[in-house]
Amino acid sequence: MAVILLFIDGVGLGDQEAYNPWYYYKTPHLNELLDGKSLTKEAIGKYRNDLLLLPTDAHLGVAGLPQSATGQATIFTGRNAPKAMGSHMSGLPFRRLREWVEKDNIYLQFEKRGRRVTFANSYTKEYFQRPATERGWISVSTAAIRSSSEPIRFMEDLLAGQAVYHDLTRRTLKKFYQDLQEITPEEAARDLWSIARESNLAIHEFFLSDYAGHKQNKELMEWVITTYDRFLGELARLRRGNDVIVLTSDHGNSEDLRVKTHTNNQVPTLIIGDCQVITEEEQANWDLTCIVPLLHRLAG
Repeated sequence: MAVILLFIDGVGLGDQEAYNPWYYYKTPHLNELLDGKSLTKEAIGKYRNDLLLLPTDAHLGVAGLPQSATGQATIFTGRNAPKAMGSHMSGLPFRRLREWVEKDNIYLQFEKRGRRVTFANSYTKEYFQRPATERGWISVSTAAIRSSSEPIRFMEDLLAGQAVYHDLTRRTLKKFYQDLQEITPEEAARDLWSIARESNLAIHEFFLSDYAGHKQNKELMEWVITTYDRFLGELARLRRGNDVIVLTSDHGNSEDLRVKTHTNNQVPTLIIGDCQVITEEEQANWDLTCIVPLLHRLAG
């Protein structure tokens, strides 16, 4: 059995309207999973014992628009970061929030139980040589993996098929390494399953969805959605037996191209695999703090 957590930045459950690219761009694989529906509010519900789409509260009892730093901190720790910090915090985490994440997160929690979580994303060596990185100006996901004993994946791992780049196809990386060959989203999915089968839980982060939403870039958004749909479709096709895929996001954004800001929409928790582990009572009160406990339950 293998479990994959897909964290996709800035995707809320929006309306079936012309301003929602998750509705008007073609997503044949998502539509197939969701009985013909797109990734919108209309798709919420249980489809089978192995497919469930839950609306997920990203506000967590704190006023204001949900933001990246505290939303991601909640996803990677299972604790209410906005409440702990007193507000929603945007962008990269400041020192206080970063240290809060480093003290207790999903990697450390699994390590204490003798279980293994791996971060499938690859980095470049140059990233860790940047002055900003050396000063601690890093993402929640990077802070979390660095706090653990789990090795970080680099270019050599990527080229060996033992890592997945943040954009899946290596499209953005090719701008810096011109000889690098792009791969298909389907190949990225196969690589991710290969990584996941060597650990109890594998995590992949994709953030171009949030970037395209802030830029209101329709061309990039179309690429993001169609590419991610192909990736998710292949992951679902390759799922075996008791394997589980869990997809979630930190806040809304890309589902409403009328605005550059985040939204108040709930975010998706899409579970492909055993949904029986979640009770109806839990479903009724589902928020971002529920993701880590779910992963503990699924990964054993």
